[in-house]
Amino acid sequence: MIEVDLTEVNFSQNREEFRKEIITIFLEENPGTGKGANTSRYKYVVRVLPNGNKVYLSRPANFNNGFDFTLNVENTNFNAGLLNKKGSAKRASTRPTHENILADLRNKKTENTTLYNSFITQVELIYNCKNPINMHLAFITGHSSELLLECIKWLFEEQDVTYWNYSGRAMFYNAIKNI
Repeated sequence: MIEVDLTEVNFSQNREEFRKEIITIFLEENPGTGKGANTSRYKYVVRVLPNGNKVYLSRPANFNNGFDFTLNVENTNFNAGLLNKKGSAKRASTRPTHENILADLRNKKTENTTLYNSFITQVELIYNCKNPINMHLAFITGHSSELLLECIKWLFEEQDVTYWNYSGRAMFYNAIKNI
Protein backbone atom coordinates (compact mmCIF):
# COMPACT_ATOMS: atom_id res chain seq x y z
CA MET A 1 0.00 0.00 0.00
CA ILE A 2 1.34 3.40 -0.95
CA GLU A 3 0.98 6.01 1.81
CA VAL A 4 0.53 9.65 0.78
CA ASP A 5 0.74 12.42 3.38
CA LEU A 6 -1.95 15.05 2.83
CA THR A 7 -1.76 16.52 6.33
CA GLU A 8 -0.17 19.75 5.09
CA VAL A 9 -2.55 20.25 2.16
CA ASN A 10 -4.84 23.25 2.56
CA PHE A 11 -7.92 22.14 0.71
CA SER A 12 -10.18 24.79 -0.75
CA GLN A 13 -12.97 26.26 1.32
CA ASN A 14 -15.20 26.00 -1.71
CA ARG A 15 -17.17 22.78 -2.10
CA GLU A 16 -16.66 22.43 -5.85
CA GLU A 17 -12.93 23.16 -5.65
CA PHE A 18 -12.44 20.85 -2.67
CA ARG A 19 -14.02 18.02 -4.65
CA LYS A 20 -11.83 18.75 -7.68
CA GLU A 21 -8.71 18.87 -5.53
CA ILE A 22 -9.23 15.46 -3.96
CA ILE A 23 -10.21 13.86 -7.27
CA THR A 24 -7.11 15.38 -8.92
CA ILE A 25 -4.98 13.76 -6.23
CA PHE A 26 -6.65 10.42 -6.96
CA LEU A 27 -5.95 10.88 -10.68
CA GLU A 28 -2.22 10.72 -9.90
CA GLU A 29 -2.49 7.09 -8.76
CA ASN A 30 -0.53 4.46 -10.63
CA PRO A 31 -2.69 1.85 -12.36
CA GLY A 32 -2.93 -1.66 -11.00
CA THR A 33 -1.93 -4.65 -13.10
CA GLY A 34 -4.51 -7.12 -11.83
CA LYS A 35 -6.32 -8.34 -8.75
CA GLY A 36 -5.00 -9.08 -5.27
CA ALA A 37 -1.34 -8.15 -4.88
CA ASN A 38 -1.43 -6.54 -8.34
CA THR A 39 -4.00 -3.95 -7.27
CA SER A 40 -2.64 -0.45 -6.69
CA ARG A 41 -3.69 0.55 -3.17
CA TYR A 42 -3.39 3.94 -1.54
CA LYS A 43 -3.59 5.30 1.99
CA TYR A 44 -4.03 9.09 2.05
CA VAL A 45 -3.27 10.39 5.54
CA VAL A 46 -5.38 13.51 6.09
CA ARG A 47 -4.77 14.07 9.81
CA VAL A 48 -2.77 12.74 12.70
CA LEU A 49 -4.75 12.98 15.93
CA PRO A 50 -3.12 14.06 19.22
CA ASN A 51 -2.94 10.40 20.30
CA GLY A 52 -0.89 9.61 17.16
CA ASN A 53 -3.64 7.74 15.32
CA LYS A 54 -3.87 8.53 11.63
CA VAL A 55 -7.12 9.48 9.92
CA TYR A 56 -6.82 8.30 6.35
CA LEU A 57 -8.64 7.70 3.10
CA SER A 58 -8.21 4.29 1.54
CA ARG A 59 -8.46 3.54 -2.15
CA PRO A 60 -9.81 1.63 -3.91
CA ALA A 61 -12.95 1.37 -1.82
CA ASN A 62 -14.16 -1.82 -3.52
CA PHE A 63 -17.66 -0.39 -3.87
CA ASN A 64 -17.40 -0.02 -7.68
CA ASN A 65 -18.09 3.69 -7.46
CA GLY A 66 -15.09 4.97 -9.39
CA PHE A 67 -13.42 7.63 -7.26
CA ASP A 68 -14.98 6.39 -4.04
CA PHE A 69 -12.85 5.94 -0.94
CA THR A 70 -13.26 4.71 2.59
CA LEU A 71 -12.46 6.73 5.67
CA ASN A 72 -10.47 5.01 8.41
CA VAL A 73 -9.01 5.87 11.80
CA GLU A 74 -6.11 3.77 13.03
CA ASN A 75 -6.55 1.88 16.30
CA THR A 76 -10.20 2.91 16.58
CA ASN A 77 -13.07 0.44 16.65
CA PHE A 78 -16.28 2.10 15.54
CA ASN A 79 -18.23 -1.11 16.20
CA ALA A 80 -17.24 -1.48 19.86
CA GLY A 81 -20.27 -2.55 21.86
CA LEU A 82 -22.48 -3.03 18.79
CA LEU A 83 -24.30 -6.26 17.97
CA ASN A 84 -25.09 -7.79 14.59
CA LYS A 85 -28.50 -9.16 13.58
CA LYS A 86 -27.67 -12.50 15.24
CA GLY A 87 -26.94 -10.79 18.55
CA SER A 88 -23.18 -11.33 18.41
CA ALA A 89 -20.60 -8.59 18.69
CA LYS A 90 -19.94 -6.89 15.37
CA ARG A 91 -16.42 -7.35 14.10
CA ALA A 92 -14.05 -4.48 14.73
CA SER A 93 -13.94 -1.77 12.09
CA THR A 94 -11.71 1.26 11.69
CA ARG A 95 -14.27 2.67 9.24
CA PRO A 96 -16.88 4.98 10.73
CA THR A 97 -20.33 4.72 9.24
CA HIS A 98 -22.89 7.50 9.19
CA GLU A 99 -24.85 5.57 11.83
CA ASN A 100 -21.74 5.26 14.05
CA ILE A 101 -21.35 9.03 13.96
CA LEU A 102 -25.06 9.73 14.46
CA ALA A 103 -25.27 7.37 17.45
CA ASP A 104 -22.25 9.05 19.06
CA LEU A 105 -23.79 12.48 18.47
CA ARG A 106 -27.11 11.40 20.01
CA ASN A 107 -25.21 10.34 23.14
CA LYS A 108 -23.31 13.63 23.22
CA LYS A 109 -26.54 15.61 22.92
CA THR A 110 -28.00 13.65 25.85
CA GLU A 111 -24.82 14.21 27.86
CA ASN A 112 -24.65 17.99 27.45
CA THR A 113 -26.98 19.94 25.16
CA THR A 114 -25.05 23.21 25.47
CA LEU A 115 -21.75 21.58 24.55
CA TYR A 116 -23.51 19.65 21.79
CA ASN A 117 -24.81 22.91 20.30
CA SER A 118 -21.23 24.22 20.23
CA PHE A 119 -20.24 21.01 18.44
CA ILE A 120 -22.99 21.50 15.85
CA THR A 121 -21.68 25.02 15.19
CA GLN A 122 -18.37 23.38 14.22
CA VAL A 123 -20.20 20.87 12.00
CA GLU A 124 -21.93 23.76 10.21
CA LEU A 125 -18.54 25.31 9.47
CA ILE A 126 -17.28 22.01 8.08
CA TYR A 127 -20.44 21.57 6.02
CA ASN A 128 -19.67 24.96 4.44
CA CYS A 129 -16.05 23.87 3.79
CA LYS A 130 -14.67 26.10 6.52
CA ASN A 131 -12.22 25.04 9.20
CA PRO A 132 -13.72 24.46 12.63
CA ILE A 133 -12.82 27.04 15.26
CA ASN A 134 -12.90 24.67 18.23
CA MET A 135 -12.21 20.97 17.73
CA HIS A 136 -11.66 20.21 21.42
CA LEU A 137 -15.00 19.96 23.20
CA ALA A 138 -14.89 18.11 26.52
CA PHE A 139 -17.48 15.36 26.13
CA ILE A 140 -17.21 12.32 28.37
CA THR A 141 -19.09 9.88 26.13
CA GLY A 142 -17.99 8.41 22.84
CA HIS A 143 -15.14 9.40 20.58
CA SER A 144 -13.28 12.69 20.92
CA SER A 145 -14.80 15.74 19.30
CA GLU A 146 -11.64 16.18 17.20
CA LEU A 147 -11.92 12.65 15.81
CA LEU A 148 -15.63 13.08 15.07
CA LEU A 149 -15.23 16.45 13.37
CA GLU A 150 -12.47 15.07 11.14
CA CYS A 151 -14.60 12.05 10.28
CA ILE A 152 -17.60 14.24 9.50
CA LYS A 153 -15.46 16.41 7.21
CA TRP A 154 -14.31 13.43 5.17
CA LEU A 155 -17.69 11.69 5.15
CA PHE A 156 -19.13 14.92 3.71
CA GLU A 157 -16.40 14.91 1.09
CA GLU A 158 -16.94 11.23 0.29
CA GLN A 159 -20.61 11.99 -0.32
CA ASP A 160 -19.69 14.88 -2.61
CA VAL A 161 -17.31 12.70 -4.61
CA THR A 162 -19.76 9.82 -4.93
CA TYR A 163 -23.13 11.57 -5.06
CA TRP A 164 -22.33 14.98 -6.53
CA ASN A 165 -25.19 14.78 -9.01
CA TYR A 166 -27.65 14.08 -6.24
CA SER A 167 -27.57 15.67 -2.78
CA GLY A 168 -23.90 15.10 -1.98
CA ARG A 169 -23.10 16.07 1.59
CA ALA A 170 -26.60 17.40 2.30
CA MET A 171 -28.16 14.04 3.17
CA PHE A 172 -25.68 13.29 5.98
CA TYR A 173 -25.77 16.90 7.16
CA ASN A 174 -29.55 16.83 7.40
CA ALA A 175 -29.40 13.60 9.40
CA ILE A 176 -27.02 15.32 11.83
CA LYS A 177 -29.26 18.38 12.06
CA ASN A 178 -32.28 16.17 12.84
CA ILE A 179 -30.75 14.65 15.97
